[in-house]
Amino acid sequence: MASLLEDYGAALLVFGLFAVLHSIGAHEPLKNALARWTSPFLVEHFWRAAYCALSFAALYGGLSALLWGRHAGNDVWLIVYPEWLWQSLTAIHLGSIGLLYAAFFQSDYLEFLGLKQAWRGLRVLAGMAVGPTPVELFGSHRLVTTGVYAWVRHPMLAGGLVFLLTSGPSLNNIVYTVMYTVYMLIGSHYEERRLVRIFGEDYLRYRARVGAFFPRFWQRLGT
Repeated sequence: MASLLEDYGAALLVFGLFAVLHSIGAHEPLKNALARWTSPFLVEHFWRAAYCALSFAALYGGLSALLWGRHAGNDVWLIVYPEWLWQSLTAIHLGSIGLLYAAFFQSDYLEFLGLKQAWRGLRVLAGMAVGPTPVELFGSHRLVTTGVYAWVRHPMLAGGLVFLLTSGPSLNNIVYTVMYTVYMLIGSHYEERRLVRIFGEDYLRYRARVGAFFPRFWQRLGT
């Protein structure tokens, strides 16, 4: 364990910092503070795109360099799967990608990345659109409970976990999967509190019938 912490300590530290900043950046207190320091218009239209760009750079630039870049030798598989098991895992792996894309597109990927908000903000600044008016955002003003969200409440997180669990069993992948799982559990806890605060009883009823990361097939069979 000491050797593992020595090898991956920097990556763990960077991921922990990323997880904290990523969670804080997505929630209202920081956005409200930024709106006071700058303007509500800038935060409403341009913060999401900046937040996604910073998150992508931190995760795939900094963390990837520390985890996979420093430990390229740890990409060797620790277990050799039988052919039948590897084929089964590959099918599940592809299914996880399908789940990620379904959730990504259902949540409106242009809105998810902040591009729709930024484009509208640029149009307002250029005098091509009337503003400012509130942007009705997924997960902030709209509670979506259909499609893949009718099966799991956090399909992107669930899809990411299944993707990692069915990836090659190298030490690098195992370490990242553990970090991801811890963040998924902690981050989703605070996200749930935020959604309850925003949507109230509607979200509580939704949570009572739909699982967070795995479908509740027994409830569907009982209905």
